[in-house]
Amino acid sequence: MEVGDDLTIRSRKFNMVEISCARGGRLIFGNNVFLNQGVRIACSSEISIGDNALIGDETVILDNDYHGVANSPAKAAPVRIESDVWLGTRVIVLRGVTIGRGSVVGAGAVVTRSIPPFVFAAGVPAQVIKSLPQTT
Repeated sequence: MEVGDDLTIRSRKFNMVEISCARGGRLIFGNNVFLNQGVRIACSSEISIGDNALIGDETVILDNDYHGVANSPAKAAPVRIESDVWLGTRVIVLRGVTIGRGSVVGAGAVVTRSIPPFVFAAGVPAQVIKSLPQTT
């Protein structure tokens, strides 16, 4: 696990933040990352969260399927949440996804495919709703 400056974790007794990283997994937090109460992160391959990311209450970020189906093994693929991203409450981010810089993902969205930079995405599965102004 690599942690940048000023990681803030807001956790409550009855809504704790849970972070797990398997042996050989790589979990990277940039600078000024905020994890709100109830966030769950499960890393078996690689998860990177960029600078100034805001992760809303009860958001789940998974880079793996936990277990296979029938005789197939569990699948895993890196997750990248780039800088200046805001994930709303109860967003679910699944394996193999990149969320582009400056994007916002609306509450309750399930991110199954990558999201480009500077957009607002929402829904199940998450879809781009509109473009956002690019910041420098």
